[in-house]
Amino acid sequence: RDGEKIDNMQQALQRAVDNGVKELVVQPTHLMHGAEYDELVSAVEEYRDQFTSVRIAEPLLGEVGSDATTINSDKKAEAVTSVAVSEAGFDSLDAAKEAGTAFVFLGHGTSHTAKVSYSQMQAQMTVLGYDNVLVGTVEGEPEETSCEAVMSSLEQEGYKNVVLRPLMVVAGDHAHNDMAGNEEDSWKSMFENSGKFETVDTQISGLGAINAIQQLYIAHTAAAIGA
Repeated sequence: RDGEKIDNMQQALQRAVDNGVKELVVQPTHLMHGAEYDELVSAVEEYRDQFTSVRIAEPLLGEVGSDATTINSDKKAEAVTSVAVSEAGFDSLDAAKEAGTAFVFLGHGTSHTAKVSYSQMQAQMTVLGYDNVLVGTVEGEPEETSCEAVMSSLEQEGYKNVVLRPLMVVAGDHAHNDMAGNEEDSWKSMFENSGKFETVDTQISGLGAINAIQQLYIAHTAAAIGA
């Protein structure tokens, strides 16, 4: 669209080889250890013998635990929630709760085993006492993250106002269309058409725009380097 030319993974790896790079550090900008992360690792493996050393850093949410109770300390629930609450015009999450407002962070969802990361993120919200924060996914996997399941939970808790925000590094097509679009199957439309909520607002901003998330990626890179 803008005339920008960005390397794909194979092109970037070949450019590193052509430039004489010997020690390679790869920092994925993925959310989790999902299918795209696996593809990245496979691409790097094909070039591994052309470097003296290769290190692959952790994606945003770190390692995948065995179940929802394995809460990774890297899950920056506090930072993401704080920004969302502030942008919604509240001084605190408790103030939003008193106003009957809940926040839904919408991820992509996946059938990959990494989908437990979404459950772990929700578990982190619970541990923090964030009763009015739920995690949803476009794909509805895991099941408790489907739009119907999230709406049902919010209705049971009596929340009348909802703020939808992407749980994605970049606020792209999914955020603009699947979450905030005007089509009948967008989350915004489904929430509005349910007739169960008085207001449905959207915040279109990716996780990558949050300073604390940027710092986490930097920390992951530093850990991979051994710094």
